[in-house]
Amino acid sequence: MLNWDIQDVRRYKDKPFEFKETLDLTKELQSRTDEVLDSTPVEVNGQLFNDNGLVISNVKLSTVLTVPSTRSLSPVELPLKVQINEAYNIDNVETDELEDSTVIIQVDDDNPTINVYESIVDNILLSIPSKVLTKKEEEENIMPSGKDWSVISEDEFNKESEEEHVNPEFAKLKGLFDDDADKE
Repeated sequence: MLNWDIQDVRRYKDKPFEFKETLDLTKELQSRTDEVLDSTPVEVNGQLFNDNGLVISNVKLSTVLTVPSTRSLSPVELPLKVQINEAYNIDNVETDELEDSTVIIQVDDDNPTINVYESIVDNILLSIPSKVLTKKEEEENIMPSGKDWSVISEDEFNKESEEEHVNPEFAKLKGLFDDDADKE
Protein backbone atom coordinates (compact mmCIF):
# COMPACT_ATOMS: atom_id res chain seq x y z
CA MET A 1 0.00 0.00 0.00
CA LEU A 2 1.74 3.12 -1.32
CA ASN A 3 5.02 1.26 -1.09
CA TRP A 4 6.70 0.47 -4.41
CA ASP A 5 9.79 -1.46 -5.41
CA ILE A 6 12.33 0.75 -7.19
CA GLN A 7 12.37 -1.57 -10.22
CA ASP A 8 8.64 -0.96 -10.74
CA VAL A 9 9.14 2.81 -10.66
CA ARG A 10 12.14 2.65 -13.04
CA ARG A 11 9.82 1.37 -15.78
CA TYR A 12 8.17 4.81 -15.90
CA LYS A 13 11.03 6.76 -17.51
CA ASP A 14 9.06 8.81 -20.00
CA LYS A 15 5.86 9.37 -18.09
CA PRO A 16 4.91 9.80 -14.43
CA PHE A 17 3.73 6.90 -12.31
CA GLU A 18 0.30 8.03 -11.08
CA PHE A 19 -1.64 6.73 -8.11
CA LYS A 20 -4.87 7.51 -6.30
CA GLU A 21 -5.91 5.91 -3.01
CA THR A 22 -8.32 6.34 -0.14
CA LEU A 23 -6.78 5.33 3.18
CA ASP A 24 -8.24 4.83 6.64
CA LEU A 25 -5.38 6.05 8.82
CA THR A 26 -7.32 6.64 12.04
CA LYS A 27 -5.71 3.80 14.01
CA GLU A 28 -2.24 4.58 12.63
CA LEU A 29 -2.53 8.28 13.57
CA GLN A 30 -3.96 7.50 17.01
CA SER A 31 -1.16 5.04 17.73
CA ARG A 32 1.40 7.78 17.06
CA THR A 33 -0.21 10.64 19.01
CA ASP A 34 -2.96 11.40 21.52
CA GLU A 35 -3.80 14.55 19.55
CA VAL A 36 -5.92 12.67 16.98
CA LEU A 37 -9.36 11.67 18.25
CA ASP A 38 -10.72 10.66 14.84
CA SER A 39 -10.04 10.99 11.12
CA THR A 40 -12.04 10.83 7.94
CA PRO A 41 -10.62 8.64 5.15
CA VAL A 42 -7.55 10.27 3.61
CA GLU A 43 -7.86 11.02 -0.10
CA VAL A 44 -4.42 10.62 -1.71
CA ASN A 45 -3.60 11.67 -5.26
CA GLY A 46 -0.01 11.61 -6.44
CA GLN A 47 2.68 11.06 -9.02
CA LEU A 48 6.21 9.72 -9.00
CA PHE A 49 8.67 11.05 -11.62
CA ASN A 50 11.81 9.12 -12.47
CA ASP A 51 14.51 11.78 -12.98
CA ASN A 52 18.12 10.56 -13.52
CA GLY A 53 18.56 8.58 -10.31
CA LEU A 54 16.00 10.51 -8.28
CA VAL A 55 12.33 9.69 -7.92
CA ILE A 56 10.43 12.90 -7.32
CA SER A 57 7.11 12.54 -5.52
CA ASN A 58 4.25 15.01 -5.81
CA VAL A 59 1.47 13.94 -3.46
CA LYS A 60 -1.71 15.81 -2.51
CA LEU A 61 -3.88 14.61 0.33
CA SER A 62 -6.96 15.79 2.13
CA THR A 63 -8.72 14.66 5.28
CA VAL A 64 -10.56 16.01 8.30
CA LEU A 65 -9.03 15.27 11.69
CA THR A 66 -10.86 15.57 14.98
CA VAL A 67 -8.42 16.95 17.54
CA PRO A 68 -8.88 18.41 21.03
CA SER A 69 -8.99 22.16 21.50
CA THR A 70 -5.73 23.30 23.02
CA ARG A 71 -7.73 25.50 25.38
CA SER A 72 -10.70 23.41 26.54
CA LEU A 73 -9.99 19.90 25.14
CA SER A 74 -13.35 20.01 23.33
CA PRO A 75 -13.29 18.12 19.99
CA VAL A 76 -12.55 20.31 16.96
CA GLU A 77 -12.83 19.27 13.32
CA LEU A 78 -9.66 20.29 11.52
CA PRO A 79 -9.74 20.08 7.71
CA LEU A 80 -6.29 19.40 6.25
CA LYS A 81 -5.01 19.72 2.70
CA VAL A 82 -1.35 18.80 2.46
CA GLN A 83 1.02 18.78 -0.49
CA ILE A 84 4.14 16.63 -0.19
CA ASN A 85 7.14 17.02 -2.46
CA GLU A 86 10.06 14.71 -1.78
CA ALA A 87 12.95 13.26 -3.74
CA TYR A 88 13.99 9.64 -3.26
CA ASN A 89 17.65 9.14 -4.11
CA ILE A 90 17.68 5.67 -5.68
CA ASP A 91 21.10 5.77 -7.42
CA ASN A 92 23.22 7.73 -4.89
CA VAL A 93 23.37 10.75 -7.20
CA GLU A 94 24.78 14.12 -6.10
CA THR A 95 21.93 16.28 -4.77
CA ASP A 96 23.67 19.61 -4.14
CA GLU A 97 21.87 21.24 -7.06
CA LEU A 98 18.37 20.65 -5.66
CA GLU A 99 16.48 23.35 -3.82
CA ASP A 100 17.12 23.55 -0.09
CA SER A 101 13.41 23.08 0.60
CA THR A 102 13.33 19.69 -1.15
CA VAL A 103 13.34 16.77 1.26
CA ILE A 104 15.79 14.13 0.00
CA ILE A 105 15.36 10.57 1.22
CA GLN A 106 18.19 8.14 0.66
CA VAL A 107 16.78 4.77 -0.38
CA ASP A 108 18.40 1.89 1.47
CA ASP A 109 20.09 -0.70 -0.75
CA ASP A 110 18.91 -3.49 1.57
CA ASN A 111 15.28 -2.43 1.16
CA PRO A 112 14.98 -0.78 -2.29
CA THR A 113 11.45 0.61 -1.93
CA ILE A 114 9.78 3.99 -2.06
CA ASN A 115 7.48 4.29 0.95
CA VAL A 116 5.00 7.10 0.33
CA TYR A 117 2.64 5.70 3.00
CA GLU A 118 5.02 6.58 5.84
CA SER A 119 5.54 10.04 4.40
CA ILE A 120 1.77 10.64 4.30
CA VAL A 121 1.32 9.68 7.95
CA ASP A 122 4.30 11.83 9.02
CA ASN A 123 3.11 14.87 7.07
CA ILE A 124 -0.43 14.67 8.45
CA LEU A 125 0.93 14.67 11.99
CA LEU A 126 3.31 17.54 11.21
CA SER A 127 0.39 19.56 9.82
CA ILE A 128 -1.55 19.65 13.08
CA PRO A 129 -1.19 23.22 14.35
CA SER A 130 0.04 23.89 17.88
CA LYS A 131 -3.02 26.06 18.59
CA VAL A 132 -6.47 24.61 17.86
CA LEU A 133 -9.63 26.36 19.09
CA THR A 134 -13.35 25.77 18.74
CA LYS A 135 -15.29 28.39 16.74
CA LYS A 136 -16.81 29.74 19.97
CA GLU A 137 -13.39 30.01 21.65
CA GLU A 138 -12.03 31.93 18.65
CA GLU A 139 -14.97 34.30 18.31
CA GLU A 140 -15.53 35.07 21.99
CA ASN A 141 -11.96 34.63 23.25
CA ILE A 142 -13.23 32.27 25.95
CA MET A 143 -10.66 31.13 28.48
CA PRO A 144 -11.20 28.09 30.72
CA SER A 145 -11.87 28.65 34.42
CA GLY A 146 -12.87 26.74 37.50
CA LYS A 147 -13.37 27.20 41.21
CA ASP A 148 -10.76 29.74 42.40
CA TRP A 149 -8.81 29.72 39.12
CA SER A 150 -8.98 31.06 35.58
CA VAL A 151 -6.73 31.21 32.58
CA ILE A 152 -5.82 34.70 31.41
CA SER A 153 -4.18 35.91 28.24
CA GLU A 154 -0.58 37.07 28.18
CA ASP A 155 -1.73 40.69 27.70
CA GLU A 156 -3.98 40.48 30.77
CA PHE A 157 -1.12 38.98 32.75
CA ASN A 158 1.25 41.78 31.74
CA LYS A 159 -1.35 44.41 32.62
CA GLU A 160 -1.91 42.87 36.07
CA SER A 161 1.85 42.64 36.63
CA GLU A 162 2.27 46.36 35.86
CA GLU A 163 -0.49 47.26 38.31
CA GLU A 164 1.07 45.10 41.02
CA HIS A 165 4.48 46.77 40.61
CA VAL A 166 3.22 49.99 42.20
CA ASN A 167 4.50 49.99 45.76
CA PRO A 168 1.53 50.82 48.04
CA GLU A 169 3.75 52.95 50.30
CA PHE A 170 4.78 55.12 47.38
CA ALA A 171 1.17 55.28 46.22
CA LYS A 172 0.32 57.04 49.52
CA LEU A 173 2.92 59.70 48.74
CA LYS A 174 1.56 60.31 45.26
CA GLY A 175 -0.70 63.22 46.21
CA LEU A 176 1.54 64.63 48.98
CA PHE A 177 2.75 67.67 47.07
CA ASP A 178 -0.55 68.41 45.32
CA ASP A 179 -1.68 70.61 48.26
CA ASP A 180 1.53 72.66 48.11
CA ALA A 181 1.04 73.35 44.41
CA ASP A 182 -2.45 74.71 45.07
CA LYS A 183 -1.12 77.21 47.69
CA GLU A 184 1.29 78.90 45.33
